[in-house]
Amino acid sequence: DAAAALLRGEPPEIAATSAPGCALDVKTAAPAATGVTYHNQISRIMQAHCVECHRKDGVAPFSLETYDDLVENAGMIRKQVERGVMPPWFAAPPAEGHASPWANDTSLSARDRADLLAWLASDRPPGDPADAPLPRNFPAEWLLGKPEVVVQLPQPVAIKAEGTMPYQFVTVPTAFAEDRWVSAYDILPTDRSVVHHVIVQVHEKGARVRNRGEGSEGYWAAYVPGNTHHRYPAGFAKKLPAGATVSFQIHYTPNGKKTQDQLRLGLHFAKEPPRYVVHTAAVAHPRLSIPPHTARHVEVKEQTVPANMNLTALMAHMHVRGAAFKFEATRPDGTHEVLLDIPRYDFNWQLRYDYAQPHFLPAGSRVKLTAVFDNSESNPANPDPSKTVRWGPQTHDEMMIGYFEYFTPRKDDVAME
Repeated sequence: DAAAALLRGEPPEIAATSAPGCALDVKTAAPAATGVTYHNQISRIMQAHCVECHRKDGVAPFSLETYDDLVENAGMIRKQVERGVMPPWFAAPPAEGHASPWANDTSLSARDRADLLAWLASDRPPGDPADAPLPRNFPAEWLLGKPEVVVQLPQPVAIKAEGTMPYQFVTVPTAFAEDRWVSAYDILPTDRSVVHHVIVQVHEKGARVRNRGEGSEGYWAAYVPGNTHHRYPAGFAKKLPAGATVSFQIHYTPNGKKTQDQLRLGLHFAKEPPRYVVHTAAVAHPRLSIPPHTARHVEVKEQTVPANMNLTALMAHMHVRGAAFKFEATRPDGTHEVLLDIPRYDFNWQLRYDYAQPHFLPAGSRVKLTAVFDNSESNPANPDPSKTVRWGPQTHDEMMIGYFEYFTPRKDDVAME
């Protein structure tokens, strides 16, 4: 693509590249921490924090289900844990003495982290197999089990080998005669290697269906790195209206090989109408202007909460120049709080941050989103630090969206405008 652009007399599109390779495994002859073996402790850390992705047929590039798996990848694991890249969790830690507010916090405790790193750097004793936990079992295909209904793209999408692809916008009609209440969803590509993220919207029967620009008006379901499925608590569900149309906005990233993908959305239904309806609203800042050669460019977006909101989750979205993201709120009485601080945003891991308990924001609260962008040469993922970057759908463009998941009583359907 770059050569073709030069022949046309046009500037080539510059893509960020990285040198392939693996971390060297350097272990010492020192014994592990007293009593710590693979079977009695390290295997449990792997099960709690790693194997949902790092398993046979999982989304990760290698398995960590066995002792041999860990030994084979010890150098890489040690490097990623030391850097804080794995397990993927990017929210700032709670204040000392306070519990994490997040139900899905995958971060390692200080003790587990120290024990794991010490074991990796030691002679890595396997220990007694009798101490091992039972293996975790995962469904062969759908992580949440076989869905009741599958909404599938009508035909495969052809993915080219190289370059960039425009976002695919595909609509699929449904034939439900009455409203359905979705208690869980699972999004499953047929070729996960080329799917970066998916935004799912639901449109009422007869409504005009249009591409809403990567969820800038909220989303109904999403597939992003680290977030491919979700189950709502008992008594909570999302509404799928009778006769609705489901739309998929899909970001495909060619990986050097021609392929195709026919993505599926698996739905699980509540047994009865829920007590609470789950919504996802977005606060977007499309008027971005990020100057070239700037290591720390700050953008701020504020908005007033129009009605009482019981928050259940937050999620941030930027592209590869995104460096940090913060959600803050000021209540009508003047009290201020940080809802979520992501000091090191990672485009490859756009996680949901699920509250362990609903977090209440009264009507009239002012929410403030602060995003930091790194458009400098020191950002290894930066496609071109010489460009002024604005809002756009491709990875070399930028976005700034804060998602707020919240619930309302089923008979009081209030949305955030």
